[in-house]
Amino acid sequence: MNGITKVGEEFYGDGSSTKPFLYLETLHFEAMLEWVEWYILGAEEFSQLKELRVIKCPKLVGGLPKQMPSWVRLEIRECSALTASLPRTSVANKLVLNGCNGVDLGWQGVSSLVKLEISNMPSLKELTPELHMLTNLQKLIIRNCPSLVSFPRILNTSLQELCIENCPSLLSFAVGVLPITLNSINIWECPKLVFSVSEEMECCNSSLELLSLHSCGTLKSLPLGFFPKLRSLDIENCEILSIPNGHGLNISTSLEFVRISACNSKVSCLQEALHAPNLKTFWVSNCKMLKFLPEGMHSHLPSLESLSIWNCPEIESFPEGGLPSNFRRLQIGGCKKLVDRRREWGLQRFPSLTKFTFGGGKYEEEDDDVLESFLEEALLPPTLTSLSIENLQNLKSINYQSFQHLTCLKELEIFNCPQFQSLPEEGLLASLSRLYIYECPLLKPRCERDRGDEWHKIAHIPFIQIDYEVI
Repeated sequence: MNGITKVGEEFYGDGSSTKPFLYLETLHFEAMLEWVEWYILGAEEFSQLKELRVIKCPKLVGGLPKQMPSWVRLEIRECSALTASLPRTSVANKLVLNGCNGVDLGWQGVSSLVKLEISNMPSLKELTPELHMLTNLQKLIIRNCPSLVSFPRILNTSLQELCIENCPSLLSFAVGVLPITLNSINIWECPKLVFSVSEEMECCNSSLELLSLHSCGTLKSLPLGFFPKLRSLDIENCEILSIPNGHGLNISTSLEFVRISACNSKVSCLQEALHAPNLKTFWVSNCKMLKFLPEGMHSHLPSLESLSIWNCPEIESFPEGGLPSNFRRLQIGGCKKLVDRRREWGLQRFPSLTKFTFGGGKYEEEDDDVLESFLEEALLPPTLTSLSIENLQNLKSINYQSFQHLTCLKELEIFNCPQFQSLPEEGLLASLSRLYIYECPLLKPRCERDRGDEWHKIAHIPFIQIDYEVI
């Protein structure tokens, strides 16, 4: 199809029919690299067409059929020379515009749209205010629009999901310009963006359940009380982060998941009490300046099951009162100041703790003897069923006596320990049923089935996986 430059009258047959393609519902053009002109009869030849896809036709100049009253899905991708208006319809469901700057973004004739995706539009500076006319719109995706500066008010739509990615010129975004039906916001790679929430917007976000912000410049304030149904909060690489108490206590009864990563604020963004009685998972990673965890975790986060603190070298201790009594999974890595005070953690008091992950960090290495200290001093509860050892660059071996009190241990994982080469002479615990070894080049050949020097120490384990291969 590469040699075709024109789709002309012959495309419609011998002319015997006044309405060709009377029953055609799907039409798809792709990778016609020399195609320039599409001759349109204008005789309602596409009156029953429901789906039109034009993909990778970079030289196509002519317009699209204007009379497509039945189209449900229209997809135009990588057609940079195309100039066209959107054909009117009352049944449009999905529209995808990717790399086609010449397509007029007029929404008057497609008010039935449910899903709209706009991407790779380098000259797009703004979305027309008429966007609010798409009253049935439920999902809006905007990607790779480097000139986009502003975002319109779309309060009248039925929008449920909003995704904005890689729009580096986008300056501001106020939650108050969004409809109350919205339950998911994902904004990634918008480094100039100021995400603002004000008290006037308190009643505008009653449906929001998922909020994900990655590389979004400045996040001035995020009072969780403004999002009463928020279940998941994911924030990464936002230069400043403040989670204030707002009106009294910062209570969020719906919040179940929080992940904060690479938010290198000079102030403690998490020190204030976070009251989330149903929070199950709390992960903090790569926050070099963070010094404190939320106050009162033991009482304000009673449902917490999983806590992960990774590459936060300035955190020195858990908050006063310790950790919630029922948490099950703990991951600690790259937190030297916190690990130096490991004897104060009191993990032996948590019979519900079943999975522990310990590892070296991104900014500094742990001392060789820290792992042995955890084990030999019985700092871990005997109820532990899963132990993961990660990123310990100088660890060479582990001692059998260190494991003896972990009589319930069923799963052991050793990941990225390049100097690790020998397992205990006595072998591993009889209770182990699963062993995982990844990126341990000295240990791998020694664990070869029936031939490796370490094989007799692990032969009793039913399931063994080394570098994602079951042996």
